[in-house]
Amino acid sequence: MSPAEGSGGEAEQRSRRLRFRIAFFLTSLVTLCVVVTLPFSVKSVVDDILGPVTGRVMRITRDRPEASHRSHTKLHMAFVAIDETQLLASIRVSGHHVCAAACDWSDRVLFVSVTQDDLDADGMPPSVSVTLPQNNSEISEVIQLPVRGHPIHYPFDNYRLVVGVVLQRLRPNSPPETLSAADAKGHLFLSVQELLPRQTMTGPFMLDRASIRAADDPFEYVEAFEMRFERPPYLQVLAVLLVLLIASAAAYSVFLRPLHDLVLNSGALVLGVWGIRSILTPANLYYLTAIDLALSVVIIFTLGAITVRALMYVHDQAGMDFLRRRRL
Repeated sequence: MSPAEGSGGEAEQRSRRLRFRIAFFLTSLVTLCVVVTLPFSVKSVVDDILGPVTGRVMRITRDRPEASHRSHTKLHMAFVAIDETQLLASIRVSGHHVCAAACDWSDRVLFVSVTQDDLDADGMPPSVSVTLPQNNSEISEVIQLPVRGHPIHYPFDNYRLVVGVVLQRLRPNSPPETLSAADAKGHLFLSVQELLPRQTMTGPFMLDRASIRAADDPFEYVEAFEMRFERPPYLQVLAVLLVLLIASAAAYSVFLRPLHDLVLNSGALVLGVWGIRSILTPANLYYLTAIDLALSVVIIFTLGAITVRALMYVHDQAGMDFLRRRRL
């Protein structure tokens, strides 16, 4: 064996050991991430499975029900769904209206979805009204209010809903009378509850009524509050871990498996990477998400690395020295 061949083989051995050391370091890092995050993920899953099916009922109205007027309205808002595509929150409103004998009006409760840019926009923000007749009656209906959020960030997406509540009295042959916060005291009581299957709600956070009202808004809000919605922690951790693990498996296949086996199994490798999406995303998500982008990057890396390895293999088999001269 010539000295040149011996030095070439030694250099190849050093390069091989370096690749395996890098692979060992990266694999150890991924394993450490799994070990560290696993207890938090398990705790989140257990809390979600064994915890209460329905969220806790929280009161919005600052007044106590014992201070209710003889004529009053009590409504309960249950968040039952969030449509990420249309950015709409579905809320089941149920309750009743108690009217004294001398009551000659109907109550109309207006729920206004307010965002920061609505304060600069012309016209009232999006709103939905619920009307209760003057006789003692109950109500149960589903309303929808727009929310703000970024669905593409799934599973790290979060949504925000700021609601202003208006109380009006409707009398025959008269324009609606909007009650001020002081006049509505004891006449309106609100509570809220979360019933979402794949999201958690925080709030309500009470807001200053004047802070969400534009200068030209025709109504005065009697209540103002904010709700926030986000995915369970275990879903976020699971998404990160699965993407890291499938990326590690793809990197191992690309760099350490023989090129012949890699080319034959490239289709199965790509399908295996993309199959992670069905585990992480619900069937009703038809838009592009962060999970899709991450998996697309893994697929592009895999196919690109296979192409580079195939190019180098064909180059060496053809006896060409172009790449060798470039390396020198």
